[in-house]
Amino acid sequence: MKNFLAFVLFSFLITSCGSKKPVILSSTSNPTESSGLYEPFVDINSYSANKNYAIDSKYPAMTGERSSLNQRRYLASLAGPNGEELSFHRVGSCCGYESENGLGGVALVDVYEVTYEGLKEPVLIYISFYDSEELFIPKGFTKRKL
Repeated sequence: MKNFLAFVLFSFLITSCGSKKPVILSSTSNPTESSGLYEPFVDINSYSANKNYAIDSKYPAMTGERSSLNQRRYLASLAGPNGEELSFHRVGSCCGYESENGLGGVALVDVYEVTYEGLKEPVLIYISFYDSEELFIPKGFTKRKL
């Protein structure tokens, strides 16, 4: 029975991310924060070869350590196309994927709404803290200058 429930939950989570706007499974009322408040990662220097990296729920940035601070540090490592400082807030979680580091073998992706001066509509950035891998700069962003 436990395996069946895990399968049903996993199936729901996987299918919830098939659309352009994912189904937010949990929401939050976090305040908007500035990227200038956080220490950026200094080793994020390359642009992703994947044009959907971090801006599509299927290709989240993997910051690891189950650390929301790492998620914010990742965002603090980025800037707008002309070096603009980012503002962001966590919208919630979506998009389950299989991971031995997740709860019951399923990890969720956190969704951040990101803005900067001159941006017409906010951009959603997808980040998972359950797993880690090399981090890249997503399409439409640049590396923050220190």
